[in-house]
Amino acid sequence: MTQHAAALRIAHVSDIHVGAHDDRALDGLIADLHAADVAATVVTGDLTMRARTHQFARAVEIVSQFPSPTLTVLGNHDLPLVNSFRRLAAPYAKFIAAVTEDLDPVLDLATVRIQGLASMPRWRWKSGRISRRQADLIRATFATSPPATARVVALHHPPSSANLESLAGRAVFEQALVDAEVDVVLAGHTHVPAVQLLRVGSGSTSRQVVEVVAGTATSHRTRGTRRSWSLLEFTETTIAVTEHVAHGHQWRPQPRQELPLPPGRHRTAAQPG
Repeated sequence: MTQHAAALRIAHVSDIHVGAHDDRALDGLIADLHAADVAATVVTGDLTMRARTHQFARAVEIVSQFPSPTLTVLGNHDLPLVNSFRRLAAPYAKFIAAVTEDLDPVLDLATVRIQGLASMPRWRWKSGRISRRQADLIRATFATSPPATARVVALHHPPSSANLESLAGRAVFEQALVDAEVDVVLAGHTHVPAVQLLRVGSGSTSRQVVEVVAGTATSHRTRGTRRSWSLLEFTETTIAVTEHVAHGHQWRPQPRQELPLPPGRHRTAAQPG
């Protein structure tokens, strides 16, 4: 595997779906994550298939073997589905008890700050939502970022998704991405890996961000693709994404995609005048 100097490397894993996963894929996945020599792992939701207690216990055991530190956000499958009372009364109770009390966690690394967001409300089935409180949280989190630090938001639902996988509150969310000069959005949910430049906001207050959607790492529900995870490499001015794809028990890197990080005051302020 080629090493790139001065790059901070992060593993992006999503949709392990314990309860509908291939246990045989786990050993190879964990070994490949560690072989990538990453500084941290971001897990963008759907740890379980049906939010059952034993599924969360197994998911936590799995994530504990990923390279640390880890930042984990919940997905739509991490809320109870068949127990309507529990979904309405305590939708996040099992996730909080098993995984983390902080549903919108922040992770600071040497040159990257990541804001995690819980994008699954109790009253939606599959599609997500970002609230005004969370939009304000994005602005506050990155208002204190050191100069030249890459600004990353991680959530389960891709902002580019539409129809049943759409994100309610998208306009509010996108305006916060513009105001905070966010560079990269990490997501999962679709099980189909993708990297694209996404225009967020509108008119003169729009901005391009890099959207990275990770595939499912271990689920049987591959939706026509292979299981995969995403290796992210950050420099001061670029992000490179390499999909690692499962071939039996082996994981093979695909062609590396490198994109420039979007321009912003936080980046130009750090450059010599």
